[in-house]
Amino acid sequence: MGGLLKVVNYIVALGANVFLPVIMFFIGIIFGLKPGKALRAGLTLGVAFTAINLFISQLLVGQIAPAAQQMITSTGLSLTAMDVGWPAASTISWSWKYAATIFPFQIVVNLILLWVGFTNTLTVDLWNVWQKIFAGAIIYYFTGNLWISYAGALLLIILELKVGDLIAKRTQDAMGVPGVTIPHACTMWLLPLTPLIYLLDKIPALNKVKIDAEYLHKKLGFLGDPIILGLVLGVIIGLLARYPFDQVLKLGVTTATVMFVLPRIASIFMEALMPISESASEFMKKRFPGREIYIGLDWPVLGGYPAVITASVALIPILILLAIVLPGNTTLPFGDLANFGCLMVPVAVLTGGDLIKTLIVGTATLCVSLWGASAVAGSFTTLAKEVGFAMPENVAQITWLKTSPPIWAIFEAIKGNWTTVIVLVALAVISFYLLKKYYSKSANDAN
Repeated sequence: MGGLLKVVNYIVALGANVFLPVIMFFIGIIFGLKPGKALRAGLTLGVAFTAINLFISQLLVGQIAPAAQQMITSTGLSLTAMDVGWPAASTISWSWKYAATIFPFQIVVNLILLWVGFTNTLTVDLWNVWQKIFAGAIIYYFTGNLWISYAGALLLIILELKVGDLIAKRTQDAMGVPGVTIPHACTMWLLPLTPLIYLLDKIPALNKVKIDAEYLHKKLGFLGDPIILGLVLGVIIGLLARYPFDQVLKLGVTTATVMFVLPRIASIFMEALMPISESASEFMKKRFPGREIYIGLDWPVLGGYPAVITASVALIPILILLAIVLPGNTTLPFGDLANFGCLMVPVAVLTGGDLIKTLIVGTATLCVSLWGASAVAGSFTTLAKEVGFAMPENVAQITWLKTSPPIWAIFEAIKGNWTTVIVLVALAVISFYLLKKYYSKSANDAN
């Protein structure tokens, strides 16, 4: 088991910018691309991931996050459970002695479900396998039952693949690339929140006009330009953080840079994915008439979508306000305070990039995140101590802001809080129905 874990850790540690080009090269070859074109497509995808992750880590997280954390300090918030971000959950995951087995388990399950026609998604986002490992680790540490642990991991794999199937066409609308989707943990927030998106789509004042970046630029002129909007949002965050004036201006320019450059990186993803997508489409038409295969990718491929960027920055002050006023919240946003952009991706995909709807549903997403993180804090802390995670000083409990609704439900089931489990499951069932009936087609086809 130790040898397998070393191999898996080595592969995963390569990251998307190295591991993904290799995977995509072989996929391109299988689907009939010439080696030179397959190599270029894979390398271009690696370049795109490197660029977008660099901007997110160095600018969005590296410079905007400290300002957001200073806003928290300025409020004097004293909440009992500190959000330590995804590194804690990842550490817990890989500390599980059976962690390495989930890596091949996910691959085998995906291939079997693809072969029998249960899913059309072939996920290449294998480095995020740790979130399925996390579900298995939770169950194992609190029940000691390995079979139930694998069942929990299997449940998350299936949910991600099926949601990936259902949002594929809308994802392709957003990216402008056929044959792709996003089977990621971030899409799990659609399971309780799709009914809200559906209701917003039925409100006459909201369903007549699509208020996206293009609309704002048209109506507001230069004030609606993403670079100006980024400057304004950065200045607002800097002022709320009580930064000196020069730092406020620097943060404004940094945010403007994020808003201006990230959408341009999206065009690199298109250049990389289009040849593989086209070859995959031809491959399926010849061998499996009437069936499509979607290549499942990590969420940063839509990190440059205007609605995602705008919501990721604009909702930072809203998250802090929610932490103060939301009934039942005990979570102090910290580790993922400026790193919740992935949660905005599925929302923006389903709303078609509408900024108003994305901000409304994004706010609800953060409410669910705070409630979920607060609910699992006690068990999360116990689990963290069990695997030797170094607790922050003077912190009673830790938690993870991006604890997905299915993982929240697993925690609640372990504790026997069946009311919450039933509510989450009921919302998931309703959401699957709405996703399949109203959102599984391209927006143009649906209209």
